[in-house]
Amino acid sequence: MAAERRFTLLEKRGRVAKIIFNRPEKKNALSRGALQEIASVLDELRNDDRISVVLTTGAGDEAYCAGRDLTEFPRDRLEAEERDTRNPTSAYVVGEMIRNYPKVVIAVVNGYCLGAGITLLLPHDLAIASEEKSKFGLPEVMRGFLPYPIIATMFKSLIPTKFGLEMILTGKNWDAKKALEVGLINRFVPHAQLQEAAWEWGEEIARWDRLTLQYCKKAAHASMEAPSVPLAAEIVWLMQREHSLMNPQANNGMRAFLDRKELKATE
Repeated sequence: MAAERRFTLLEKRGRVAKIIFNRPEKKNALSRGALQEIASVLDELRNDDRISVVLTTGAGDEAYCAGRDLTEFPRDRLEAEERDTRNPTSAYVVGEMIRNYPKVVIAVVNGYCLGAGITLLLPHDLAIASEEKSKFGLPEVMRGFLPYPIIATMFKSLIPTKFGLEMILTGKNWDAKKALEVGLINRFVPHAQLQEAAWEWGEEIARWDRLTLQYCKKAAHASMEAPSVPLAAEIVWLMQREHSLMNPQANNGMRAFLDRKELKATE
């Protein structure tokens, strides 16, 4: 029996699950309890073989996540907790869970995504946003401190350096159009269509073999982190071999192509 949830909601549709950050009265700001609960739900879904894609979004129509809940503790406590790489109440740690997650994770940005909200957004595999309501920003510079865990990850996420520095140094919010231009999101849609569009996108991806999706994600991250193209190619080749050994159905797609047959999605 799943533990009672206070800070999140969980919905499922076929092979797709949606985690909803449920603190609308706080613009879905991340408290210790909320971060622990997000990590717990991710662990729950990790072991659910029926789920291939996980969506994340915020409750209400105002915010995806407005950052850390700074009313919980003084700044020195916040810095100490964020520096502890084993601490489940660290936004950085939860972000790393998402980056290394064995399933495809899609951010559904329905409003403000600020500060630690960006920490969560960056490691998502894909992102879709509300055309009218999504806003992206790092207000830390205006408050006199560094967005330290975000700087550590932003420039490993293929965001152009000058755009990343613009966000860090100005503190200004970006709209969905600017976020798309710099690579923070993949697409935006009218707000009224956002949640259904996200479900449909998740379902489109979840049709395919779960293990193949997992290895595609692992190979992409390994390639980005490899120090050279030849080493990246070798790593991906080894992953392909491992995938073929672990998945007896791995060659069905190639056989179907050669036989001019349509490959069926996962039942």
